[in-house]
Amino acid sequence: MRVLHVAPEAYPLVKVGGLADVVGALPKALGPLGVEAAVLLPWHRGLEAQGVGEVAYRFAGAEARAPLGERVEGRVRFLLLGVEGFDRERVYGYPDDAERYLRFALAAAEVARGFHLVHAHDWTAALLPLLTPVPAVLTLHNLAHQGLVDPAPFFAWTGLPWSLFHMEALEFFGRVNLLKAGIVFARAVTTVSPSYAAEIQTPEFGMGLDGVLRRHAHKLRGILNGLDTEIFDPARDPYLPAPYTAEDLKGKRRARLAFRRRTGLRGPILAYVGRLDPQKGLDLVLSALPRLLELGFSLYVQGVGEEGLARAFREAEAAHPGRVRFLEAYEEAMAHLAYAGAEALLVPSRFEPCGLVQMIAQRYGTPPVARAVGGLKDTVEDGGTGVLFQSYHPEGLLYGVLRLFRLGAEDLGLRGMARDFSWAASARAYLEVYRQALG
Repeated sequence: MRVLHVAPEAYPLVKVGGLADVVGALPKALGPLGVEAAVLLPWHRGLEAQGVGEVAYRFAGAEARAPLGERVEGRVRFLLLGVEGFDRERVYGYPDDAERYLRFALAAAEVARGFHLVHAHDWTAALLPLLTPVPAVLTLHNLAHQGLVDPAPFFAWTGLPWSLFHMEALEFFGRVNLLKAGIVFARAVTTVSPSYAAEIQTPEFGMGLDGVLRRHAHKLRGILNGLDTEIFDPARDPYLPAPYTAEDLKGKRRARLAFRRRTGLRGPILAYVGRLDPQKGLDLVLSALPRLLELGFSLYVQGVGEEGLARAFREAEAAHPGRVRFLEAYEEAMAHLAYAGAEALLVPSRFEPCGLVQMIAQRYGTPPVARAVGGLKDTVEDGGTGVLFQSYHPEGLLYGVLRLFRLGAEDLGLRGMARDFSWAASARAYLEVYRQALG
């Protein structure tokens, strides 16, 4: 079975968030099951690859050509598609993102003809089920990002017929919704955790698409993301000062000391690693911070994103030297040191399709304090390997932190290290979805 994964990012070539980790790891896990998987990405600035040809496609009524590159990393074959508009610093965040990724999808549809099945990831590739005759599976990594386009330029760029502009196909409150198109036309739709699959069929979490998802519930399935256990393994992590296992924790104690030295923090350290995004519940962290400091905790925050949140953490660090440390960057080495060296990891999300940091932290023996939503519910054993709290309120987060330390953070961390978060079971579930999609 030859499967083409189409996505905007994939580790280790380009990474913005957890989507990259999934797209980089799932093809490796599918290999032993007999799936020959390749990953197709835009040819972002700075990526190097061997040229293997070019792809002809149509955009805005004219023929265009894009160079195609190939690169193998580990056991994964990456294809890079050099369509116009991607020689830029960032993967997303430009006014013409919809036009850029539509151009990418139109060219990707031509590449897909050489495969048995297309696996499209998120809105940037969600039009592929409509563009290619090859059977397609769509994975919803985050329903908050949908890809909205005004209809006139959309139909001019793609050449698709205006007859698709109705509420049972592409229309969404007067605009074209690319993610909705994928949900409607894919043979199968997956989300990244069972709980999120149920949540998005409700108005609270459906982001306006809950009705569409209920109508297509027969082809919707939640499959929990896994971890690349070769990358996230405290027994052989090159970013840690020493390896460790649940049977020998000396390396973890060294990591804790190294983390304190690098951050300059004292007292039990609570860590947050991830995007600075309102979705992630960082307003709760900021609101609870005075009380957490009063109770003797310190706070480490690492991530990039919304400027308002970044400014708030910069101000908190300036106001509380030695108690708050903010690293405004995605630095892999410090992230790994935080997973190993913090006393607890904070994951207070408003909603969370799956989340990887809470799984990584448990693998490294650091218990998470997480809100009981989406994939957090599916991966944290409340009172067993971490603590879940219900209320989206600073008091809920405070309650979770205090409860975790009453239960014993080290004991919870040890139990977390015994959890199996590998891709093995999830890869088998995806193989079943592929077989159903192929009939």
